Amino acid sequence: MRDMREIVKKGYEEGDYLEFYRLDEEIDEYLLAKANIDRMTAFLQKGAKILDLGCGPGIPYDKYLAEQDFRITGVDFVQKHIDWAKEHVPEATFIQKDIAELDFDGRSFDAILSLYTIFHIPRQEHRDLFLNMHRTLKDDGLLLVTMGTGCEDEMEVCDFIGSEMVWSSYPLEENLTLVEDCGLEILHWEEEGEKGLPEHHLWILAEKE
Repeated sequence: MRDMREIVKKGYEEGDYLEFYRLDEEIDEYLLAKANIDRMTAFLQKGAKILDLGCGPGIPYDKYLAEQDFRITGVDFVQKHIDWAKEHVPEATFIQKDIAELDFDGRSFDAILSLYTIFHIPRQEHRDLFLNMHRTLKDDGLLLVTMGTGCEDEMEVCDFIGSEMVWSSYPLEENLTLVEDCGLEILHWEEEGEKGLPEHHLWILAEKE
């Protein structure tokens, strides 16, 4: 059986994610993202430490947050994403690493962001990822994530941005239960896109209990 991580990594290395999704550096083009990021940052003090898991090229999200004087650390396992991110947001810190291997000290960050990333990890690992994020957050820290809402198996390989890609997720209600079971109180959630279509996502803002 082919390794899911290798498919995802190769897909982003060979495909042109920047051209398809991130050419615009301004977050105004991502209205649902802006509304939810603003909802999260309303709870934070300037200078708060935010960890972005699956940061991609650093735009528009990390750039937007850095411009508001938040201290950003981004993690992505595709080197060209890290190179782009360092160019786009030089004041932030970017690390090449698999987000499933987080090893930051406990209670290190005021908030964690992970947008359009978690569904690229086998769903059997999602619980461990959320528990690790919970560990990494400071007390009362915030978590903002997007998740898939289908019931994909991790080996459903499709064409995406000019290369192969794969997704893995649980249905919406199972995602909500999973987040709560990992010690995170959901403050807000909403759906993005039309149900049943590939680009149907779940946005969750939660607080560490």
